[in-house]
Amino acid sequence: MPNPLRRVVLMAVGSFAACALGACSTTSAATPAATPVATSLSVRELNIVDEHGQARIRIAAPMPDPQGLKRAVTAYGIQFMDASGKEVGGLGMLDSIGIRGLCFDSEEGYEAMCMSLIKGQPNITFRHDWQERITLGVDNGVASIVLHDAKGQPHLRLEVDKDGKTRVEGVTPAPASK
Repeated sequence: MPNPLRRVVLMAVGSFAACALGACSTTSAATPAATPVATSLSVRELNIVDEHGQARIRIAAPMPDPQGLKRAVTAYGIQFMDASGKEVGGLGMLDSIGIRGLCFDSEEGYEAMCMSLIKGQPNITFRHDWQERITLGVDNGVASIVLHDAKGQPHLRLEVDKDGKTRVEGVTPAPASK
């Protein structure tokens, strides 16, 4: 059964793309039926605004920095914003570091949940209080789940390699230096 979140994301992105390409336009008595239809739209940024004029969805290349934060690398894609204009998630491509992902942000501004391809390898990360807590992924054919403590230190790693060999590892963080 397909992932319901994936289905919703694909429907939303498809709807935005269709609207951006004019599929959602209507004709009215004020618009002549013979108005030529644009075959292409090239812009650096397209903002979809709510009924109050606030940008809620932005398609941009490159994307601007979120309010009060600075991106570490240039991102291209779609930003999701709340009613105040604060970024709450997005679908981004970070070409310079080989990452493509869909992330949803916490109220504090960190990426709380991300589904990504990192240099072609699938990865899902859950964070809490700015720290990684759960990481699922496949790296060079090895599927893994890593559980981290509240400080982001890994404690348990489960792996299955491409030949079916399994490994359970209790990861003990290095002792703090005195």
